[in-house]
Amino acid sequence: MKIVIDNKDYPVKPLTISEYEYFMENPDVEDLELVSRFIDAPIERLKKAKFQEIKFVARMIRSSFGAESDKSKLELTFELDGIKYGLLKPSELSYEEWVNLEVFFAQDPINLGLLAAHLYKPLKSDKVGDERELIDYDLQECQDRIELFKTKVPMSIFLSAFFFIATFVQKLTTNFLDFTEMKMKEEQQQKKKERQKK
Repeated sequence: MKIVIDNKDYPVKPLTISEYEYFMENPDVEDLELVSRFIDAPIERLKKAKFQEIKFVARMIRSSFGAESDKSKLELTFELDGIKYGLLKPSELSYEEWVNLEVFFAQDPINLGLLAAHLYKPLKSDKVGDERELIDYDLQECQDRIELFKTKVPMSIFLSAFFFIATFVQKLTTNFLDFTEMKMKEEQQQKKKERQKK
């Protein structure tokens, strides 16, 4: 999507984590401010744009807020500022990494930048897809990337990873509870058999 002002094209930037957070905190933002945050044009120049163009672009940006998660595919890797990042592999999480993710998911409100920096880590090789190799977990390294991720990672990349991990955690918890319930029933049956033998 783009907007044309004085015969110059201005591409509309993707919704980032920080922009998403800003608009969730300020849902009544004016159309002109909304559009100015998504294109590299000063507000004075935007004031000269056609009214209908500003309204149309603002409406399209607002409609993308809820639609990001509906159409986004899960990105296992992406590149940002010359560095390739890969989505964490749930089966390879360290204990510290798992505990920190649980804490971050439980925060209210959830710190989206912090969570994004933990879901994606730099790759340590050129392998991508399921073969991707991530750097070892380091809390400080993740925290050092929070602002970069908040300001440059598109919400579409983050949301698909967020829902993937949230679903994984939910399934894991459900499976654990089912397993625990099954073990408790087995133990109760075993105790019942032992009492009957006496």
